[in-house]
Amino acid sequence: MIRSSYAFINLVKAMCGVGVFALPVAFQQAGLWTGTVLAFALGVVNAQSMTKLVKCSQYLGSRKETEKDISKSDEAAVPMISLSEKDTSKTDPEDNTTHSHTKSEGGGVEKRVALNYGNMAHEAFASKESESLRNLAKPAKIFVNICIIGLQVGFCSSYYIFVVDHAKEAIDYLFSTEISRDTLFFSVLPFFILIASVRSLAVLSWIGLLGNILVISSIVIIIGQMLFMDHIPLSQLPAFASIEGATLAAGSIIYAYSAQGVVLPLENKMKKPKDMLGPLGVISTSVAFISVVYTTTGFLGYVTYGDKLKGSITLNLTNSP
Repeated sequence: MIRSSYAFINLVKAMCGVGVFALPVAFQQAGLWTGTVLAFALGVVNAQSMTKLVKCSQYLGSRKETEKDISKSDEAAVPMISLSEKDTSKTDPEDNTTHSHTKSEGGGVEKRVALNYGNMAHEAFASKESESLRNLAKPAKIFVNICIIGLQVGFCSSYYIFVVDHAKEAIDYLFSTEISRDTLFFSVLPFFILIASVRSLAVLSWIGLLGNILVISSIVIIIGQMLFMDHIPLSQLPAFASIEGATLAAGSIIYAYSAQGVVLPLENKMKKPKDMLGPLGVISTSVAFISVVYTTTGFLGYVTYGDKLKGSITLNLTNSP
């Protein structure tokens, strides 16, 4: 089980990815003030969607725990906690369900069932009175799992290409060589496989912390440089570009915020799952922090480079210190 601080680190790392460097282009597409409003508004929408996911999981898991006639089928919730971790979770051999015991605020023991995305969809349909809806439980589970896999493959693909392109640029500059992009593409693959093989969220929290430090340091350096550069007068930049541009910008901003694929695994392994929710919960604080970072990066990037912006703000920077 992990502390709330570890969950915060992992959630920030999930949101603070390579998408932040494309936000100035999103501001250019939408317009300066439209992009600013979208960055904050979509942050609220993102936080609300993750809150809904957690609340649904907790509600269905609590109801499943208290039900006396739990179906003893393979479609019951699967364990979300690694067996290699020593915690207070216990797997019921009869229904293949993880029963997590955590201490509540009053000192008592709180029992809950940890549901992942597919199992949550299964429970939502299986608990309905309508037989036609109950029959959709298994297809819903399969469909949701496929969507989660596609979501993660898409995210990882963009990260992979980002790492390869920027690693090539750094190596070519530092060593005055022209390394093949294809060679580098396969060279970094073992490192991605190694990180993907880590199952412990506690270990991933430290990896995520290192990643957060590197990304935040990069953002601070970029923002620091842009603060002291010449800026385009705000009156010369459009407040609103077009409906099409705002739509494209919204897509880029939503992609940058996306962390729905990790919120339930984090919540399932927290010592105090309720800390994920609330005004000062993990979701609210992490999204608030990221919203400020995203808006600052997008705003400064647009007022600094204007129409000369490239796909990533890092491509506009010079190689000189």
